[in-house]
Amino acid sequence: MPRPALLACALLTGLVAAFAPGRATAAAPEANAPYLPGFHAATAPPAPARPAPAPASAAPVPAAPATPVTASDYMAVAAQAVALQQARPALRALGRAETRLISRSVPLFQTNRPSANPAVSLIDQARQAVRAGDFAAAASLIQRATPLVARQLAHPPPSPPVGLPAH
Repeated sequence: MPRPALLACALLTGLVAAFAPGRATAAAPEANAPYLPGFHAATAPPAPARPAPAPASAAPVPAAPATPVTASDYMAVAAQAVALQQARPALRALGRAETRLISRSVPLFQTNRPSANPAVSLIDQARQAVRAGDFAAAASLIQRATPLVARQLAHPPPSPPVGLPAH
């Protein structure tokens, strides 16, 4: 018999046997149990216990400012979070303040240059200090960056021209 015919015959025999009347069907696997031959939930090893959640700190998490939101608002939230030594809210607020300060309008072929804004540089340094757990240095950097952020919001830099450079 040629190979394709042999293959088709084997497939049909398997299908007929699978759906033959009176054939017992295998029980469905348990929910979230691995589908392995011979697996039974009664003999499975117990699932590893999850560690208990960390106790909530006594200090409340600083709330995000109400709208409209500016970089200065996020700097205030970051200062409060650093004072409470809460790294996640501080990093989140510093990141959002930095995002508000970075101009999205960049001349062509200058997109890979980092921002020369001193406030952005101080915010980045504050984020590094928070990641390192140095909340005193982070508070100092935030305090130095806050007036720069306020000054930039009062007098934003002009947007660079968009499009191809003139030849």
